[in-house]
Amino acid sequence: MLSKLINTSGWTHEQWLAACILVFAILSVAVVLHRFLKLFRMTKKASYQPNLRPLRRRRFGAKAKSVDQDE
Repeated sequence: MLSKLINTSGWTHEQWLAACILVFAILSVAVVLHRFLKLFRMTKKASYQPNLRPLRRRRFGAKAKSVDQDE
């Protein structure tokens, strides 16, 4: 029975075209589903948070000196 389904020697060009379109559609759906799953997995993953050092506090004396030099 399986050999009758696999035997493509008697297929017409319309049957070949239909089979190619069906395979293309199945592959396209599989690729789209794979990308959606990949996207959903990325959104569930915690985002990267770098370990940044605290910003340096500006010294008030240095600011006053720069203002004096400008004048």
